[in-house]
Amino acid sequence: MSTKETIAELTIFYKHQRLTSLIFDCQETADKFVETMTSFFNKKGKDEFSFSGEIKTVYTPESLIGELSSYADGDISPEGWILNMMKVIDGLN
Repeated sequence: MSTKETIAELTIFYKHQRLTSLIFDCQETADKFVETMTSFFNKKGKDEFSFSGEIKTVYTPESLIGELSSYADGDISPEGWILNMMKVIDGLN
């Protein structure tokens, strides 16, 4: 199976409410964005804005089918979204 490609999802909060989410090509780009934005904030801005990030896998049709096939063939152990989906499906049965 090929190497997984990932992106960084950055969620921006204003006064503890979700304002928006942005997608970046990598964590370093997201970190640089946060660093640049916070440099513009005064004390009030630093108190009222917050950020939360998460690294996510990018799937193409081929990579999705490949991962599911590898799991079905026993070549990989369930993890991430496959494991979570299995838990939900088991709860339905």
